[in-house]
Amino acid sequence: MIVVQKFGGTSLKGSERLREVAKWVVKNKNEGNRMIVIVSAPGGMTDSLINEAKEVNTNPKGRELDMLLSVGEQISAALLAMGIKELGEKAVSFNASQLQLKTDGEHNNAKILNISPEKILENLNNDYIVIVTGFQGVDNEGNITTLGRGGSDTSAVAIGAAVNANKVEIYTDVDGVYTSDPRIIKNAKKIKNISFDEMIEMADKGSKVLHCRSVELASKYEIPIHLRSAFTWEEGTWIKKEKTMENSVVRGISNINNLANLKVNFKNMDELVERLEENHINVKSLQQLENSKFSILIEKEEALRFYKVLKKDGYSLEINDNLGMISVIGLGIGSNNIPIKLTKILNLNDISIDSITSNQTSVSYVISQNKLNNANAIFHRELFE
Repeated sequence: MIVVQKFGGTSLKGSERLREVAKWVVKNKNEGNRMIVIVSAPGGMTDSLINEAKEVNTNPKGRELDMLLSVGEQISAALLAMGIKELGEKAVSFNASQLQLKTDGEHNNAKILNISPEKILENLNNDYIVIVTGFQGVDNEGNITTLGRGGSDTSAVAIGAAVNANKVEIYTDVDGVYTSDPRIIKNAKKIKNISFDEMIEMADKGSKVLHCRSVELASKYEIPIHLRSAFTWEEGTWIKKEKTMENSVVRGISNINNLANLKVNFKNMDELVERLEENHINVKSLQQLENSKFSILIEKEEALRFYKVLKKDGYSLEINDNLGMISVIGLGIGSNNIPIKLTKILNLNDISIDSITSNQTSVSYVISQNKLNNANAIFHRELFE
């Protein structure tokens, strides 16, 4: 069995953690598995490197930022290989350039194009534990690229797909996916199994345990993901292809904080799309209200920037920058009466709804930011307790 294990930064911070991870990887190999390990930079290192870059350049980006950020994962990979060798096992580390993990040329947010698995498989067949730097690739000109947010998770799934791995295990500082954020809801319950579609929705709607790109890739190649803790090593949450799991239609609740709604008059949709693209605005939802008036939901920081640009250009607009989104996720949720039930619950608790969007896997409510935790507690009590 080929097993891919990915370890996040908190799992690898410091020599004691590195030794614990090395022991766990060796234990899994001794159980008869062929092991590939994907590593992030040690906890806090990437942020530290970005801060150092800002001391010499107010807006670091592009090729040189990728050159800088790529060193963190190489440190983790080399140190973990040394730790595994200390335990008497063979290990070898590779960076993206050595494996020719090809990406496009979009620095700081590259997309993986191709992975040649030959070198990885050759070393597995020679009884090595193979350690690979996550979060990075190399473009056709040989430049180092980085994959953006959630990049190491994406690296792990992509490499798993390239070598036909039986599963991808993602280790972090949480022990699974919960029905809601356990930092907000004390009674949140760990989910044993969740479908790819449901996990994609939860990630898209604010759950930060996995990034959408990695789950979408796992869904495409039907590779099961096991999300678990590197601190307890206990069973976590399985994300895999399923049509029905457990009895409840509702799987979980996700929040997005710090949103803003812009209401703007444009000539037509084409003009709106053009302005969004030229200002690199990532839209959460978009509605045409009447005639040439549009409602745009985006992150608060982006909204304030976009507001200034449009105001300067003479557009008529309004802004509400005290919003959040709460979403309830579950297969088939759009085809039963759950959205109606949830709307009534908010109304009965005097929580005003700015807008509602839904599909077959989720229903989302945009409400006041300061009502978000209250709505989360009410929904969780109604749906899971």
